[in-house]
Amino acid sequence: MLPGVSVGTVGIIVNVYDKLIGAIDGLRKKQTFLSSLIALLPIAIGCLISTFLIMLFWKKVAYVYFPFIIVSALAGFILGALPIMLAEFRGQKFSPADYLRMLIGFIVAAGIGLSAYLSAAGVLPLDMNFSAAMDDPFHNTWILIVILVVGFFAAVSCLVPGISGSMVMFIFGLYNPILNLFFNEYDPVTGATIHESIFHDHSKLGGGVTEIAVLLVGMLVGFLAVSKLMKSLLANHRRGTFGVIIGFVLGSVVSMFFNNDMYAVYHTERLTTWYQFAIGGLVFALVLLATFLLVRRAQQRAKDKEKAE
Repeated sequence: MLPGVSVGTVGIIVNVYDKLIGAIDGLRKKQTFLSSLIALLPIAIGCLISTFLIMLFWKKVAYVYFPFIIVSALAGFILGALPIMLAEFRGQKFSPADYLRMLIGFIVAAGIGLSAYLSAAGVLPLDMNFSAAMDDPFHNTWILIVILVVGFFAAVSCLVPGISGSMVMFIFGLYNPILNLFFNEYDPVTGATIHESIFHDHSKLGGGVTEIAVLLVGMLVGFLAVSKLMKSLLANHRRGTFGVIIGFVLGSVVSMFFNNDMYAVYHTERLTTWYQFAIGGLVFALVLLATFLLVRRAQQRAKDKEKAE
């Protein structure tokens, strides 16, 4: 639920990533379906609980009062976790092909966010604000296709270390519109209600439920598809895969600060005071350092375990 926080990265840090990928892939097979479901159940329960709590925190507190500080913290978390990806290249020199893969990943991830930002600024003739279409999906059926595709790639991103599924929705401008299905949206300046949730405006209930169902279908297909793909890529093209991942991670940091949602933040006077940026910079540095130390400690423990064995 927090844009920028990678499920894959967290999975690696707490040493459950391989089990997670294996369990999701196991859902595809009749003989391993039940054991995989049991293995995923506690993770699923934790996800549901945290989703509700983070939705409340983000919508009611973070995005209303200090979005830049929260984004700075998330960016620090991403960069602090980079040693996880770089460990794949330990003892090896980066080749021109490695740099090219990183550059391609960086351009793709950063380009998506910057395009959304420039679109919001009116520089690019792109309409990446889906809120109006989501209010009436039955007369704007194209938005259901967008939600399905973004849900698919959000799920794919969840299982790639260093890439965040919610960040994908954040970059494409669907993150807040999805949250707005559950919570009223308020004007950050006046505090007036500018968009009612499906629970407050019952005429939107059918469309909202349909959009959530389409999103879940896209995510389910994405999870099942990428679990098998990631196992294959990591087994047969591990170095190249992590090269692209590192580029995507670095580009995602740019996109976190420059996208259509952050454009609105930067043009809200109350949210762009000097102390917001000062605190954001400090939080970024502290979170980066803390995450870096946590990752290095986990890596050292893994090394010690290997030596002991």
